[in-house]
Amino acid sequence: MGNFETNPKKLKDDLLTSISTREMALPDFQRSFVWQPGQTKALIVSLARGFPAGSILRMENGGDVFIPRAFESAPPLKHSVPRYLVLDGQQRLTSLYQALYGTGEHLFYVNLNKLLGKGDDATKEDLDAAVFFEKHADGDKPWDRRRQAVERVLPLSELFGGKGFHKWLGDMETLLASDKQGAIVQNDRLHLIEVYTSYVEPIEDYEFPVVTLTKKTSLEAVCSIFETLNNTGVKLSVFDLLSARFFAKKKNLRQLWDDAVENSDFFREFELDPYYILQAISSQVKNSIKRSDVLALHANDVANKWDDAVWGMEQTLGLLHDECGVLSLRWLSYNTVLVPMASVFMANRKLKGPSVGALRSKLKRWYWCSILGQTYESNPTSQSLTDIGELQAWLDGGDEPSSVKDFAFKRQSLFKTTTRQRAVYRGVMCLLLREPPLDFYSTKPITAGLLRDRHIDDHHVFPRAHVKLSQFKRKKMVDSILNRTLIDSQTNRIIGRNSPKVYLRAIEARLKAKKLKEVLRSHMLLGPKQSTPATKTFDKFLDERADAIYGLILEATQ
Repeated sequence: MGNFETNPKKLKDDLLTSISTREMALPDFQRSFVWQPGQTKALIVSLARGFPAGSILRMENGGDVFIPRAFESAPPLKHSVPRYLVLDGQQRLTSLYQALYGTGEHLFYVNLNKLLGKGDDATKEDLDAAVFFEKHADGDKPWDRRRQAVERVLPLSELFGGKGFHKWLGDMETLLASDKQGAIVQNDRLHLIEVYTSYVEPIEDYEFPVVTLTKKTSLEAVCSIFETLNNTGVKLSVFDLLSARFFAKKKNLRQLWDDAVENSDFFREFELDPYYILQAISSQVKNSIKRSDVLALHANDVANKWDDAVWGMEQTLGLLHDECGVLSLRWLSYNTVLVPMASVFMANRKLKGPSVGALRSKLKRWYWCSILGQTYESNPTSQSLTDIGELQAWLDGGDEPSSVKDFAFKRQSLFKTTTRQRAVYRGVMCLLLREPPLDFYSTKPITAGLLRDRHIDDHHVFPRAHVKLSQFKRKKMVDSILNRTLIDSQTNRIIGRNSPKVYLRAIEARLKAKKLKEVLRSHMLLGPKQSTPATKTFDKFLDERADAIYGLILEATQ
């Protein structure tokens, strides 16, 4: 057998039984059970109809890589060492275990009466009506045995947690044998067995495709396979794997990260992925930021470099936020530029005095050249490693990095830059945010907090509807970055479909002419002769703003 094997496994005889006997468990890094009972019901109905319900991914437990924990509401592991750990399928298996063993907060039932006479014509709606759940409370048994018998309601916990359907059916017949209603069950015995065979037994016999990874499967392969098979939107990250591996060695990586986030406004504002911290560490320890090398980091490597890496990333985000106008994750052109910047800060943490200013100045110039030169559009991992080496050489008195030395930007390209050219579009917007510009409504400088509170976003200066109805030569460039700026939602409603001449008059009535010009100037919307967009054609406006923004680009990159 190679790195993995794929075989179908029966839900009852293999999967849930393995959970009950502690042969199969979860790695400690897996999130808690979060499914709602309605999701469990929908899954049960799918199994009853024989529909595909996804695959299960598990790995052989190596014993010293991950700490195992039991499935929720399953028997505790105590001193047991599970043979398998489930990487993908936790929510489905937990929900089915709790429903079919009767161990969760809700008990699940099948009303067999609702399926009698349906034969092969039972629809999803029939099964939806037949399968139901009720919240379980200790000592509360809303469906006692007699009521189950009379109304033909089968607790699904009888299938696995009890003695099975046929024993349950026999108990129902015995229970009602002396009753006048005893014949209700007895007369329909064959029909009830038919219903069980058609719609309940398929749940017990259901087979999931199971991919089992061997002990010798690398952690990088575990990540890749998990991402390929997982369809829940939750990825098994490198950070998850290393957290689990290090925890087994008494190193709590997750706590280190939680502490870092708690102590950094920037980490929270930028929703920082901890993987970038690990990559920065790997760049210093292994001279590589490839996933395979990050996964090969030792716990002591991470522990020894953690504080430096966190400091370096904090410096990086602070520089971008305070001096480059990158006020939030929304305006960061490439996440991948964070790693080389943090790595360089790490390597130069001991710098003092003017050398620190020189470092920051060179990093800013490199940043703008990389963003506006779109050097991270392809092969970001390789580009990052190249930049780390070239940046350090530059700081040590060597040549400029190739991304700086070879940088070229044509003014004319601004006319065609839209949100599709994400890096340049966001980069230009951040150039405008450096000063920063003033909010159109409050006239306060735009900050990260104001962006959120005032619902400030990028909008058209000349509205699309107005341009479309006009005879401007460049009407196809209505979505260009030249025709966009940051406008709060309230002001944008005033703008609507109106021309600048109309909406600026309305804004001026509230702000007064002098203040309005101050706001427009901060957005680089005033022409050389203090002319506003209201006094210009769309074509003239684009030309003037292209000159102004191109000037900002040259200033930042030279």
